[in-house]
Amino acid sequence: MPQTMTSADLRVRNQVRLLRAVHDAAAPFTRAEAARLLGIGRNTAAALVGELEQARLLHEVPAESSGRGRPTTLLVPHPEGPLAFAVDFREDTWTLASVALGGAITELESGEHDRTPAVFAQIRAAIARHEDERLAVVGFATSGPIRDGHRLHISHLGWDEVELGTLIGADWPTTVIDNDARLAGLAETRRGALRGMGTAMHFHIDFDIGGTLLLAGDAQRGGHNIAGEFGHMPLTGSELTCMCGVRGCWSLDVGANALVRRFGEQPGYGTGRDLAREILRRAENGDPEAGAALDENAAALGRGLGALANALDPEAISLSGLGVDLIRLRRSLIEASCAEFLMAFRRDEPPRIIPGTVGDAGPLTGAAEIAWDAILTPEWVKSRQ
Repeated sequence: MPQTMTSADLRVRNQVRLLRAVHDAAAPFTRAEAARLLGIGRNTAAALVGELEQARLLHEVPAESSGRGRPTTLLVPHPEGPLAFAVDFREDTWTLASVALGGAITELESGEHDRTPAVFAQIRAAIARHEDERLAVVGFATSGPIRDGHRLHISHLGWDEVELGTLIGADWPTTVIDNDARLAGLAETRRGALRGMGTAMHFHIDFDIGGTLLLAGDAQRGGHNIAGEFGHMPLTGSELTCMCGVRGCWSLDVGANALVRRFGEQPGYGTGRDLAREILRRAENGDPEAGAALDENAAALGRGLGALANALDPEAISLSGLGVDLIRLRRSLIEASCAEFLMAFRRDEPPRIIPGTVGDAGPLTGAAEIAWDAILTPEWVKSRQ
């Protein structure tokens, strides 16, 4: 039998709703706008704001004066309030940032690493250098699938189901972790190009390609928390064997690894990023060999997107990382290749293929979002009072 909600429970629930509204909003809003948004009276909204101010969670600041009527105030995060940290862990680098309620990101530190699990100790030391009593939670984006929430697999580094419990131990702050491509998609649907869309897809292209299906603003995770490995589907007919153990993966043809391989270098283990960027620069400057490599990458991307659009019917598909460069330099080729692989009846209305607007900070922004998701709960808010 469902439990009856007490007045105290209802008050905390509305506090959480208000904090969530402030966090999700594209711009600060007034107390009166908060009342309308939450469907509560102005007196109730005033009481909620006062309680959250006392808990050092919200703060009111003067709005710009219009010259008419009474001056009004805007709701913003409290300047002494809690912070989340976000980590973006790449195959070759890592970045640590501080994130306030509302999503404002301040980069704290970054570095390269030796491509072994020892990097987790390096990141923990960086967190320790910056943490204080305001740190509430850490969100962590990692460049590989995490089976059942605790077994990390990064094929390009030779990591085979590394146990996260041995890397993120009791000495860590409360930490939530997810796949980078999924988090980049979450960032776009919360704060970027996919905001407000019911069904969309996002692909983050770095050394290879990873993606996520987004339904009503939520990234789909699957039964074992490893949904979205679209890069390991045989969508483009490659004859190569991937480091994941599957032959013909789409990721063999899309991303920095494919560019590096096209120029005779051996990709893998988080190497080749500088060469891939140089190939992009040369292609943009008219080098025919670099241009041909970029053409192959873009065409393979478009073919895969067309096949997936047939199955999942997204309103739009956004791209981040190297995908933004591919759209900028080869949009027409991507769209033509996508259309070629769409079912005939879909070609009149193909999905829009758009650059993400969160940019390279997508995984970091998504990590911040899951961090705040973890603590914007009635239990946590009640503990602050």
